[in-house]
Amino acid sequence: MAVADVRSEVVRGGRVLALAGLSDMVWGHVSARDPSGRGVWMKANGLGFEEVTDDDVLLLDYDGNVLAGRGSPHREYPIHTEILRRSAGVASVVHVHPPHAIALAASALELQAFSHVAGVFAGGVRRYRDGAGLIDSAAAGAALADALKDDRALFLTGHGVITAGPSVAVAVTTAVMLERACHLQLLAEGYGGVAAPLSSDEALQVYAHTQTDKHLLGAWEYLSRKVDRYRSATSLTDQ
Repeated sequence: MAVADVRSEVVRGGRVLALAGLSDMVWGHVSARDPSGRGVWMKANGLGFEEVTDDDVLLLDYDGNVLAGRGSPHREYPIHTEILRRSAGVASVVHVHPPHAIALAASALELQAFSHVAGVFAGGVRRYRDGAGLIDSAAAGAALADALKDDRALFLTGHGVITAGPSVAVAVTTAVMLERACHLQLLAEGYGGVAAPLSSDEALQVYAHTQTDKHLLGAWEYLSRKVDRYRSATSLTDQ
């Protein structure tokens, strides 16, 4: 993939997250591995997902030095550099602060698969309890990367979530699905909880069709089209 395409994917990933309700003002970030191995592309600090343009997507080396783009990096860039440094199969990392995921992670509840959207996480989502503060050093990023292992998602208790995937599309859609799954579970808890929860093995069998990247990419294509429709409608309104 060309550099211009990588930067555009990071921008689009942020806009999908914003339109899906996963923005937290100027905090949160999407990254993509540089195709030439120079480091990580991610948005500059101080901008909301919907504000970012290609020029605001920075190329950082693995020590956080800015090699291209305008602006300064987020303090939590080690989340991305250390996961990508350690996981050859990961090409994109998302860190966001979705309200329902944060609330569920703070509770004593385990995420249950009782819907197609939660079926993506039929194997469960683990909690990382050492990430409540900022993950702004190589050591903290490395510890997080070791905790994530090969999982697609991880709760950072008291902080947010991490998702990872082979593309921006997969990592972003995983984050959207996780927030929707947590929202549904908290809604069910308000009505007495899930009456007949499936075991992990049962859920993996019932929702096997949700376990593929192809399933997530179908949702990404819809969300991406929705971003285009929204941008077209707002540009017409502004004229």
